[in-house]
Amino acid sequence: MKIAATSCCKLQQVNPQPVWREIMEESPDVLILAGDNIYLDDNQHDQPRKLRAELQARYHAQLHEVHYAALLADLHGRGATLLATYDDHDFLGDNRYGEDHDPALRETAREELVRTFAVPMTGRDVYSVTHTALADIVVLDARFYRADPARSREDDNAILGPGQWDWFERVLRRSSARYLLVVSSSTYHDFGGECWEQYPLAFARMRRLLTGRAGAMIISGDAHRNALYDDSGVMEIVTSGVSQKSMVFGTTRKNYGIFSFDEHCMRAELRSLKAGSRFDISISLDNWQL
Repeated sequence: MKIAATSCCKLQQVNPQPVWREIMEESPDVLILAGDNIYLDDNQHDQPRKLRAELQARYHAQLHEVHYAALLADLHGRGATLLATYDDHDFLGDNRYGEDHDPALRETAREELVRTFAVPMTGRDVYSVTHTALADIVVLDARFYRADPARSREDDNAILGPGQWDWFERVLRRSSARYLLVVSSSTYHDFGGECWEQYPLAFARMRRLLTGRAGAMIISGDAHRNALYDDSGVMEIVTSGVSQKSMVFGTTRKNYGIFSFDEHCMRAELRSLKAGSRFDISISLDNWQL
């Protein structure tokens, strides 16, 4: 089984985007879009109607980028799976959270994600679990029920909200797949921006659930880099910056990850501007650590 994953695509900076052709050539069985699939120009939306109009315009433009359109058509034609979630820039704007604003705004953002990508849902929510032959892929919604850490850092239900936490724990108890992939738009560990570590009780709760579980890992985005980390005991692979300009060097990023699985081992290749893979690691289920 092969999975491609990436995040953070800014058409306003990079158009066209040939990186999607590279991903298509990998013929992944699953494509994970881990957030910031578009970038809102207005980061202070306070009217649902205007938010909807901009989301629709931005999604329309991205869907019609020629290489992106070819990738989605290829996935559809092969019967491959597309999984997507939002982060801040395709939700309510930079560093904004659903619990801090008019509920109609977050409802609008969720509706437009569903309309655009036809994502799997749990009831009316966009968190979901997808079962494959080798892996259970859990896509979390780390925006809708989240509040600013200044007022929720000591909440055990922070980031996901009580309903999603209960659902997530049930999914983990029932999962018997060899691999468990947890997709979070925000990074779990602190890479210098928004992250789960800003919410110590939620961070600890996730750590208790995943530490020591062979085959379990977090795939995240947002940080505009490729990175590997497991010092907490939770394995995290970040792949972010699929098509946008580096603010420091002005180069065009093309970061994405290719994950290959068999019965005994996972291989993770993190691609970037460099030839080949910036990181290329193989991890066996018998020794599940970086």
